[in-house]
Amino acid sequence: MAQIAWLIPRLIDGSGGHRTMLQHAHALEQRGHTCFLYIEGTGAAGETAAQHLERAFGYRFANAQFGWYGFREVDLAVATIWYSAAIVRDWPFACKKAYFVQDYEASFNPMGDAYLLAENSYSYGLVPITIGRWLRHELKARFDVMG
Repeated sequence: MAQIAWLIPRLIDGSGGHRTMLQHAHALEQRGHTCFLYIEGTGAAGETAAQHLERAFGYRFANAQFGWYGFREVDLAVATIWYSAAIVRDWPFACKKAYFVQDYEASFNPMGDAYLLAENSYSYGLVPITIGRWLRHELKARFDVMG
């Protein structure tokens, strides 16, 4: 079975976007894959990443840590937010690389550096995994990328 790394943005308890990522990672683990969750930032004092995920979202993961460092060799690395896409693009080990796209994130920012950086993240050569058909269409039409 595959070993899969997920780069997850800073947790927001109850966030639907985080819940969707965790549901997919959990479903992969239920099918025998091993997921390594790298969560941006740090947690509350005395609480591990695994404890936080279980408390806030109800999912139990054996391989969860706070911080985007200490990456291990995996079969697949998954970006989940525009600024994690460059990290996955430059992953220090050979593996397949994907981008779990839930929104057209560039539009969350006014036109400027953040908008352009977010938009450019779709052109990094990562295999897009989109939530919904509209996103798949947009990425194909705007950037000629397909999942």
